[in-house]
Amino acid sequence: MKKVSTSLLKSINWLLGGILALLGFSACDGGADMYGTPYANFTIKGKVVNEGSAPIPDIEIKCLTEHHGDGRSWFDTIPAVSTSSAGTFTCQFEEFPTGKLRIIATDVDGALNGSYKKDSTDITISGDDYKGGKGGWFKGSVEKEVNFILKEEIKNE
Repeated sequence: MKKVSTSLLKSINWLLGGILALLGFSACDGGADMYGTPYANFTIKGKVVNEGSAPIPDIEIKCLTEHHGDGRSWFDTIPAVSTSSAGTFTCQFEEFPTGKLRIIATDVDGALNGSYKKDSTDITISGDDYKGGKGGWFKGSVEKEVNFILKEEIKNE
């Protein structure tokens, strides 16, 4: 009787082991795992002029991206660019997808090209603004145009 129950238990173990092995392999879908962080490409272009519509060179343009997490929000600063002699600028960067950008124009050259007050604007970005996403980590590219009309700063002497 002992031989029958030992060989019966061995058979059941083999049968259960085979079934579990088949179920385990069939549960694998063979999909590729993705590691990394979602990202998008941003291009912000524009022009900075004074109240007389004359271009202002050497204005510092900072692009800030808004992020949310842990019940708070904050802005990350992208390296600044400067306006050309024609007052134009292009700020290109790769960053975590966001719903809001803040663009700040600051006169940093002193009185060289005139003294102007700092100005800023917020850009809201919707899902439709992301173009060319491939369904993976790359969410697409965003292009926006921002123009500034800076007011002359009057200094008290």
